[in-house]
Amino acid sequence: MLSVVEIITKFLNWKSIVEIVILWYVIYKVLLFLKGTKAVYLLIGIIILIISFFVSQLLGLYVLRWLLTKLFTFFLIFIVIVFQPELREGLIRLGKGPIFRIEPEKEEIEWMMREVVKAVSNMAKNKVGALIGIKREIGLKNIIESGVVLNAEISSELIQNIFYPSAPLHDGGMIIDGLRIISVSCLFPLTENPNLEKTLGMRHRAAVGLSETSDALVIIVSEERGTISLAINGQLTRNLSPQDLLTILRGQLRRER
Repeated sequence: MLSVVEIITKFLNWKSIVEIVILWYVIYKVLLFLKGTKAVYLLIGIIILIISFFVSQLLGLYVLRWLLTKLFTFFLIFIVIVFQPELREGLIRLGKGPIFRIEPEKEEIEWMMREVVKAVSNMAKNKVGALIGIKREIGLKNIIESGVVLNAEISSELIQNIFYPSAPLHDGGMIIDGLRIISVSCLFPLTENPNLEKTLGMRHRAAVGLSETSDALVIIVSEERGTISLAINGQLTRNLSPQDLLTILRGQLRRER
């Protein structure tokens, strides 16, 4: 009887390792893409179908396996028709991936962070409320489409003008991707965390909600207290100074590069 090591060395060569790495990368990117969209439920449906197919094959349920095979064929056609926008965006993202895309330089990222912190600092001094989400890996397609697509170059002046109380787009959140303001007046999902303080307002709850459902960094400026907060992975850090905020942003954004 072959040992585990012998089985591995017999069937696992360099080609198999390359295939496993490629498959892992594709699955990882698909999960990142779907986590930012409602199509995550589609992924769950596909997984259920695949598991059901293998179970029917294992138990010798030939009729069920035949039905699942036919259903899977129609399901693929359904995916292409119904999820055409998502598939198109996925292909576009593939073309803009790290292999093909020129990433912003460290100096540009530093400039972006300083512009954001400068705007946040001024808004905190003047008690102007703000909600800013900085996109990282996980897609925010639904959030972006819930607002007004702007796609403008970042500047501290533009950020402050957008959140000025009498500005038409000051309600809701802003999404920043790279060096650009992608969308404004966006609807962020509210957290359902029962452990948060009851005194927290809608901005803070929306910030925590977005940070729970994505890897975005979400900055909040309180219009009541003029304080700065930051939500990361569902955790809220409050009463930050502008320098504290800049230090955390540097640690989070530079770590990805």
